[in-house]
Amino acid sequence: MHFLLGALLALMLMAAPARAESGEEAAIRALIDQWYEQQRAGESGRIYALLAPGAIDASPGYRHLDTGAANRAPRVYTSLAATALRFEHEISRLDIDPRFARVGVWERGFSYAWAVERSYESAGYATFVLEKQPDGRWLVLAHETNRVGIPPNRRTDPLPDMRPLWEARQAAAQN
Repeated sequence: MHFLLGALLALMLMAAPARAESGEEAAIRALIDQWYEQQRAGESGRIYALLAPGAIDASPGYRHLDTGAANRAPRVYTSLAATALRFEHEISRLDIDPRFARVGVWERGFSYAWAVERSYESAGYATFVLEKQPDGRWLVLAHETNRVGIPPNRRTDPLPDMRPLWEARQAAAQN
């Protein structure tokens, strides 16, 4: 009798719809989306509005070119979100505590190598530590992104054809 009751309960739990996204989870996902939108637009300087006081960004999305001039050269954005022709991100881990949250994000960028006339894929894994502020907002306390190899179960096959987008960007840059 107990076995049947346990089996019935297990079947009901498996058949239950996925739990609705909590308000905290939705706010965190919106913050991560906003982070990548600003990276994608090449606005790394604007992400400082998303950082908590005392935050650590271990992987800035820009560098300054070494032009040999006495003054500082302009910023060049180097994050995968800013350099890829097409960029996607996917939250793979989300641990929420009442005050802190840890978010793991797979980053995927598609680009085009004109010399070999072929599209290729790059990947990165970002770790965010978020802190809930007294006003209820979530802000980034720590961020680190590393380029990683793409495991076989995460490869995109077939790769999208990035040549038309690359050609359009080249034409826009010449005008």
